[in-house]
Amino acid sequence: MRRTNLISCCDTFKPVLSIATMVCLVVLSVGCSPTFWADQANSDSYEILAEKANDPAWEVPRYDVEPDPRSRFYDPYDPNHEPLPPDDPAANVYMHWLQCKKGYKSWHKFGRALSIENPDWLVQYGISPELSAEIAASGNSLPGTELPALEDVTLRETIDIANINSREYQFQIENLFLAALDLTFGRFQFDVRYLGVGGQNPQAELNRRRLANGTQELDLSSRMGVNQVLPSGAQWAVELANNTLWLFSGSNQTNSVSVLSYSLVQPLLFGAGRKVVLNNLTQDERNVLYQTRVLARFRKTFFTQNVAGGDGFLQLLQQLQVIYNERDNIKRLERQVEILRALSSQKPKVQSERLDKLPENWIIPPELVEKLEFDEEARMLSWKGEMTAEQEKRLLALSDEDAYQATVGELVQRIRTEVVTLDVAQLETRLAQSINRLRSLERAYQDALGRFKLFLGLPPNMPMSIDESLLKPFQLIDPLLPGIEQEIYDYVEVWAKVYVEDWEDPNLVPPTTAELLKVVEGLQVLQGRLEEDALLTLEQDIKNVDQLLGDSEEGVSEEILALRKRRFQSDEDRERVRQSTANDIRLYSGVRKEIQEMKSRLEGLKGFLSEETLSNDQKKRIILEMANLREDMLRTSQGMQVIEIGLRVELITLEPFTMDSTEAVRLGIENRLDLMNQRGFVMDARRLMEVRSNSLEAVLNVVVDGDISTPLGKNKPLDFRGSQAGLRAGIEFTAPLSLVQERNAYRESQIEYQRQRRTFMEAQDDVTFEIRQSWRQLNVLRQNFETSRVQIRLAALQYDSAVEATSDPAQAGRNQGLNLLNALSSVLEAQNSLISNWVNYEQNRLNIYRDMGIMEIDENGIWKDDFYQHRAGRIRPTNEHRQSTPGTTETRVTAGEDIQPVVFRPAAELNALTETEEEQAPQ
Repeated sequence: MRRTNLISCCDTFKPVLSIATMVCLVVLSVGCSPTFWADQANSDSYEILAEKANDPAWEVPRYDVEPDPRSRFYDPYDPNHEPLPPDDPAANVYMHWLQCKKGYKSWHKFGRALSIENPDWLVQYGISPELSAEIAASGNSLPGTELPALEDVTLRETIDIANINSREYQFQIENLFLAALDLTFGRFQFDVRYLGVGGQNPQAELNRRRLANGTQELDLSSRMGVNQVLPSGAQWAVELANNTLWLFSGSNQTNSVSVLSYSLVQPLLFGAGRKVVLNNLTQDERNVLYQTRVLARFRKTFFTQNVAGGDGFLQLLQQLQVIYNERDNIKRLERQVEILRALSSQKPKVQSERLDKLPENWIIPPELVEKLEFDEEARMLSWKGEMTAEQEKRLLALSDEDAYQATVGELVQRIRTEVVTLDVAQLETRLAQSINRLRSLERAYQDALGRFKLFLGLPPNMPMSIDESLLKPFQLIDPLLPGIEQEIYDYVEVWAKVYVEDWEDPNLVPPTTAELLKVVEGLQVLQGRLEEDALLTLEQDIKNVDQLLGDSEEGVSEEILALRKRRFQSDEDRERVRQSTANDIRLYSGVRKEIQEMKSRLEGLKGFLSEETLSNDQKKRIILEMANLREDMLRTSQGMQVIEIGLRVELITLEPFTMDSTEAVRLGIENRLDLMNQRGFVMDARRLMEVRSNSLEAVLNVVVDGDISTPLGKNKPLDFRGSQAGLRAGIEFTAPLSLVQERNAYRESQIEYQRQRRTFMEAQDDVTFEIRQSWRQLNVLRQNFETSRVQIRLAALQYDSAVEATSDPAQAGRNQGLNLLNALSSVLEAQNSLISNWVNYEQNRLNIYRDMGIMEIDENGIWKDDFYQHRAGRIRPTNEHRQSTPGTTETRVTAGEDIQPVVFRPAAELNALTETEEEQAPQ
């Protein structure tokens, strides 16, 4: 009874079954939309990536293949309905016309994009969306517009910019995603698949035929099956095939027949066993793990390259510091050229030339009496002071004798000739070389900055300057001190207004007491600057050093405590610094005493000037004393800078690294992610040997298949009966007789395994060598940096002594120029060596932590190190970077790419300026 009901039910629904089967097969054959498949691929891949990032050693904060919407390469369009990008005009022709054949006419059904890069990427910098799109379409070079300037970009901000815009970083993320995508297919291979016996896809055929007797029939043939590969290598398949025939004549008969087929194949030799069947899936799983580690290590390398690469942030800072050092060196050179010129290359007031005898009837004209004279005993013709063109003509017209004309000619040439001593010539030569070098340094910096922008993923023409706060410890002289020194130096112009060269000149108008008093009051102001401003600056530096050397933490700022922790690695180190700074503090006490003495001398002068009448001799002594006071102030201000250099150079610190080389190598061997992968590659090669050896086996498969069908002519598509069933079982065998290719592949896998073993050993040795090399270099650079501290101190003292010797007229002609050049070179070399050793040390510290594999990078891409976590700066809203007028100032290099103009002033020009000042000074 139940069987009858079931058959009756099937008869009732058999047309529905046939039609449903046809509809289902049509839908499957048409397929789902690209969006569906893309979303499914993303879902499966991201699930795998989340599964693999299960170890903190290679956990990555981001594996989303979609870029940040702020990046230049972000695609704002639907990837499944992507508009056409801008094309090359000549190549675009072939999309529409091919050798008299029309191309596809609907290329533009999704529209056309105006730019290849993200049209909105500049909106974050305050640019309107419309203008941003125009700039992007022009390749970031829209005429009449400038890209926004990024001013004072911090280290943290550069890393954030690189994380967003770096094409290399995005490429590594895509590699990880592609590895996961491959794994989705590898896993799918072992899922139940919609494939029937023999691997046939679901299909349906609907045919309408008219027979010879006029009968019409409609034939629907459909089949659908599933199969699965098992880890043992066995493969089973089940397939349902249905054929339904409708006859449209007479009683409109319908006939439906179904066949249920099944198959099972179990390899016993070739292709059998989990080691062979699961090998590809195993490799895909391991590849995703490898690529996850590659991305995790890339983030460490990426940070290191950003900070300390060939054109990294620290290298740019070093180049900036070298530029500033060179600029300061040029200023010092220019000043010393002026001073040495004034002291050693002034022309004598009287010029003389030998003349054996005067011409006959020779008489000195009245207008030349005060200028010209002849010493008969010495036989010298002399001229006093300057000579005008009219005076030269008048002198030559006094006689036509050859001897007289020759002597006068030599005299005129001596007066007209510019005197340049060897010392001045040496300084001027070095000055010209320094200016040329500065131009080259500034050009090299802009080139390096351009390469850094490319690394960050920014356009090279985007104005940008970097934050220089990390250079603050290398500002060994507070700008206040050179400023006071310049004021004292320039005060000579005020003093020159009361200076009298020839007190015996009857036409002289001596300076009044009020004028002298005004100059003294100006000197008192300068003395006050030294006492109140300069001394306070030194006192703060001394206080910082005292806190650095102290043991107590009470009342000490956190900054000094952190500085103390980084600065001293032993008590001996602390004691050495204490001894080094003791002399600086003694010098400070001497300077303080000198400034108090200057104060007393100025008060004495002021009291002396309170008298109603002063003689010329008294005024002369007062003017001389004022000059001496100014010179003393100048030397004191220079000496204070030497003291400050000695104090501040001790405040510069190196980040400590106390690990011994054995421990560092051990950590590297244990934690290097690329070494873990390399070890895995050896196992991959070993597994491949097993797989290749299996290909040398004979084919021996157990095969079982069969089918069961419904009765013919009964029109019962689900009436499967045992009487209609068939079963076949057997063994397939293929002898391994011609396997030369397989043999060679197996032998190659053996050689490849040995190669991978050697490659791993080489990689392990390389890791050991890199760590030991960085460890040794760290120790050398630490010692070199300490030597640079001493070098800075000595160079400052050498320069101070050379300057003092130059100002001493008694030292004239004693190689002042050469001594100054040597001193200036020592200062410049010491400054550059200091910043170079610091940058190189930090670069090697980064390298050794990266090479040990223990550099932990946080979610923002920053190393979890105290120095970089607390001194890398902050990330500001991007529109804060924009400046209206980027450019270059005298004191620092900013976002503009203009080279800082430096004017070379030769001695002739300096001398002319000196002469002009002398002419303008009161006579």
